[in-house]
Amino acid sequence: MIFTKGVVKIGKSTKLKKNQVIKAGDRITTGKDSLAVLHLPQGNKVKLGPESVMVIKVLPKSKDDSTKLNLLRGNSFIKVLKGKLRKGQKSKLTLRTKTAAMGVRGTEFFASYGSGNDVWMCVNEGVVAVRSKNEKKSTLVKEGEGIVVKNGTDTSKPKPLEWTRKLNWNMNPKSGDLVNKVSIESAYTDLLDKDYD
Repeated sequence: MIFTKGVVKIGKSTKLKKNQVIKAGDRITTGKDSLAVLHLPQGNKVKLGPESVMVIKVLPKSKDDSTKLNLLRGNSFIKVLKGKLRKGQKSKLTLRTKTAAMGVRGTEFFASYGSGNDVWMCVNEGVVAVRSKNEKKSTLVKEGEGIVVKNGTDTSKPKPLEWTRKLNWNMNPKSGDLVNKVSIESAYTDLLDKDYD
């Protein structure tokens, strides 16, 4: 943990403090108008937005291991440092929701798990492989693109999204404000309603 704002809990009641060590199995919850920036092994970072819940499933024990996170509710910005993968390793970090999985090697992306089991995701840097629970093949989402997985069924075709750059990707409190002021619901309504082809 490197930063908290507002009410951030580990487990059901313990208030998370700055510089507290996060362990595999920990459940992090943020309150309204709250956020947390988690510093994970291998230099990876997670910014957990307001009213979000994330479970730290697996933390790497060596440089060749992967991180596994479960986003149960809310949204998160994730930055994964680039690095070589060991033989057979598919990603350095996997983010799962109830309805989709995202695997990354070295990138920066945003994911939101909303009502109706919808997953919204966009990429700021690199490439993310996204697969819904009903799909056998992953969809590759590139820098500046976004997708939606409606109700955990099919992943939409990646589309370029201008507002991706307007999201607050900052994860360093010394570099300015960490709060994202872009309305995620409005942004993804735009993704669903407009034809970008």
